[in-house]
Amino acid sequence: MLGDTAIAVNPTDERYKSLVGKFVVHPFVDRKIPIIADSYVDKDFGSGAVKITPAHDPNDYAIGVRHSLPFINILTDEGAINECVHIYSNNWYLFIFSPPAGTAASSRA
Repeated sequence: MLGDTAIAVNPTDERYKSLVGKFVVHPFVDRKIPIIADSYVDKDFGSGAVKITPAHDPNDYAIGVRHSLPFINILTDEGAINECVHIYSNNWYLFIFSPPAGTAASSRA
């Protein structure tokens, strides 16, 4: 979720036509993300809306390229959450996900 850069809906889905081109605010990282239309989305599966994380998934990557979305890598080479998340984070999120000071995990961040 932390690397999400769009919400995609099928362009033929009447439920979401009025929302395409608008933005939502990511609930954890205080980042505006667009609502885009892409035919990859199956309007009959689940809600018909899907979050897009281009740096995480091959299908999301293809959608990211088609729509010129940002690719946010949220992990270091060691698998810790990197500074990209901290730039956009609020104190609540950092409290939940930051390891306790002085632990081995905190020295890798």
